[in-house]
Amino acid sequence: MSDLFLRGRGASSGARVPGWLMRLAGAALAMGIFTVAASLGVWDIVGVPIWLLLLATLAAGALLAPTAMGSCLWLSLGALTTLSAIVSFTPIVKPMAHAFVRDDRNASRRVTSDTSLDAVIVLSGEISDEGRVTGSTMERLISGIQDARALKITTMALSATAPAFGDYKPTSEPDQRALVALMGPDIRPQFVHDVFSTRDEAVAFAALAKTNGWRRVLLVTSALHSRRACATFEELGLAVECRPAVPRARDPYRLESSESRRLIFKDVLYEFSATLLYRARGWN
Repeated sequence: MSDLFLRGRGASSGARVPGWLMRLAGAALAMGIFTVAASLGVWDIVGVPIWLLLLATLAAGALLAPTAMGSCLWLSLGALTTLSAIVSFTPIVKPMAHAFVRDDRNASRRVTSDTSLDAVIVLSGEISDEGRVTGSTMERLISGIQDARALKITTMALSATAPAFGDYKPTSEPDQRALVALMGPDIRPQFVHDVFSTRDEAVAFAALAKTNGWRRVLLVTSALHSRRACATFEELGLAVECRPAVPRARDPYRLESSESRRLIFKDVLYEFSATLLYRARGWN
């Protein structure tokens, strides 16, 4: 028999329960930990299937509950809940987000004339199961087309993503071509394929730039992705002018709701982890 909470270490709850119930309570606590961590984007940086992480978390909770480490479950849940409250209800996220944004429009590195830009490069992201661009990918594409038209640049390079769903493998290229034709009929799109990360895109676009003789390009991507992405391209020797896409879902400069602050924090946590990884590998 075990104490359900602190098991006699200075606090007696008066509740003595069988071991199986203790393990069940540990799994329930672990589920709470998993849910709060997911809402903060912790699992996004792990790179492991979410169902596997859930099973591992539940198993850890059930195994730890009857041991001397059982109270760590309460501490972990309390710490994550406190962090979630700080992120959601204080202004701490905004300065954290701004550290990952790079906008060269007013930077000293910008050349004197936009005519020196040879092409617009637009990075990709998520797509629907049908291969249609959505979310941040749509934001980037719309902003890229707007920038190309404003600067009278007729060459645009895009990365076509093609996630596999079993035997079904949709590609974003047809939808990207259709949208470019609709919004920028004078723009000539070119594509790179088989890219799965920002590093892959940088390598593919650098090769395309060398083939076409591009010396300097306008790089359009999401705001919080801009600093890491542009540094990755520059590490490969490609001169870029970095321009964040206009946000349409959540704006890191206008965080008015607790939900928007939490979602931006997820992006911050992901970019922070990815930046450390890229630096460790010498990619930026």
